[in-house]
Amino acid sequence: MANQTEVLRLLMAAAPKYQSGDQLATTLNISRTAIWKLVRGLQNAGYSIESRHGRGYRYVENNQLSAAVIEDGLDLKRPVKLVVLPQVDSTNAYLKRLVAEQPLAQPTVVIADQQTAGYGRSGRPFYSPSKTGIYMSIGLPIGPSEPLDAGLLTTGTAVVVAQTLQRLFDVPVELKWVNDVLVNHHKVVGIMSEGVTDFESGQISSVIVGIGINLTTAAFPESIQYKAGAVLDHPTSVSRNQVIRELIHHFLTRYPAYRSGAFMDDYRKLSMVIHQRVSLKSGARTYDGIVEDIDAEGALVVRLDDATVRHFNSGEITKVHLLTGKYHG
Repeated sequence: MANQTEVLRLLMAAAPKYQSGDQLATTLNISRTAIWKLVRGLQNAGYSIESRHGRGYRYVENNQLSAAVIEDGLDLKRPVKLVVLPQVDSTNAYLKRLVAEQPLAQPTVVIADQQTAGYGRSGRPFYSPSKTGIYMSIGLPIGPSEPLDAGLLTTGTAVVVAQTLQRLFDVPVELKWVNDVLVNHHKVVGIMSEGVTDFESGQISSVIVGIGINLTTAAFPESIQYKAGAVLDHPTSVSRNQVIRELIHHFLTRYPAYRSGAFMDDYRKLSMVIHQRVSLKSGARTYDGIVEDIDAEGALVVRLDDATVRHFNSGEITKVHLLTGKYHG
């Protein structure tokens, strides 16, 4: 028996043209009444399906998240599993639960319309309201001969996200080491990588890369209003499904070679901290100095106030003292 997904795929393939009920019924070998019921189900689920007497039905792209819509046109060498949820505590947490039940056999992407307990670095909450953001986690199996380089993976992901936003929306994007993506001096994206260890071998068996994007979010909790922002402050014809499709395509296309660090020149061009004075918290200490570079492994190269040069593989920039511009966070 035909289902809603089959009807949706046929309508997407024909869009922006209409498909008559007779055409759909003949293709799926079901009655026109059954087609009408399936279309009604799609409309009730949030899909924009136009109905016009004498012409039939037409699919119109909207903001409804859909695995079928994301998969449409997603051309990858390796298959990917998509899980789309209306609500979840955290896409990273959900994916970790999946991995605990069954090791990943292929790249798996979990996407949610809303997170009730989204989190970032150090467990900080990530504000995740419905309809205005993109909250997704990409799970990747890690083989014994594939050592994980968390630094390069995170910086590589930041480049993919930044370039995708630039390409789709033509907005001024900057990167604050190591994983903050900014538009107009406000943080609009959070990225966090987490390794999952196999209990028996004690080795990392998979890695989860979480990406949270404030796409059109207009109101933020008071505690983050100063630093957080949205990619856009106006409506857009680019749907969340399109953004997610682009992110998945470019991330998985580049992932096999991420350890080469070939993207680091792009990262440096996008960086807002090179040649700027920063305060950096690493461990229990805070360091002050001028960022000279970001090295081939993604480490921050800082000339400290005592004139020594140090490479930081981990830490958090707590303050950027720009010589020009409005960013002071």
